[in-house]
Amino acid sequence: MHKLYLFLLLVVSLLINNGCSPIVSKYRVTIDAITAPNISNLPKKYMVKALGKNTDEKSLKFQYQVASLDKLLQKEGYQKVKDENLAQQIIFFDYGIEKIFEERESSEPRVTMGISIGHTYGWGRRYSSPFWNEFGYYRSYNRHYIYYNRYVTLLAKEPKGKELWRIDISSVGESKNLKKIIPLLLEASTPYIGKNTKEPVKVIIKEKEAKKE
Repeated sequence: MHKLYLFLLLVVSLLINNGCSPIVSKYRVTIDAITAPNISNLPKKYMVKALGKNTDEKSLKFQYQVASLDKLLQKEGYQKVKDENLAQQIIFFDYGIEKIFEERESSEPRVTMGISIGHTYGWGRRYSSPFWNEFGYYRSYNRHYIYYNRYVTLLAKEPKGKELWRIDISSVGESKNLKKIIPLLLEASTPYIGKNTKEPVKVIIKEKEAKKE
């Protein structure tokens, strides 16, 4: 048992030091797209503006997300212009987060008999017990769940105001890291630009592993 314990510690250490992890974050995403009828080819020259009146277009956070959107649109053949007179469509962009559910759970200490090896993060949940390896132990836990709706809206209009297409993307989860999540939602939405979904489409997306230098 002592050798097994040392072996497991060695494996965990190697995974941490090498930056490897068997856990890949996944996001359940809902996409709803609608496009104006009788449009066969969408114009490609565009500008991006904030959809919400309270959004500061000059803020670093907004510009960071716009850069992600630009990169994806340009892969689809779109051309960004600085002069509004040259823009064939204005893409209004909005994103945000809202808390939708909160729950707390707790358990009284209990004794379990047997030999076990584990750590404080069992099955993705934080427990109060430290590392343990003994015949009898007490264990209790306190869990606090907060779920958020992370969302994106893209609304494209002609310069005169006619709506061309719109996509609404959302994902419910515990993470509040919009810097990471919004680019993933945008990437999931690009195949639906200029499309119509009869009903919201549900997809699962995974985080991409960082490239090693």
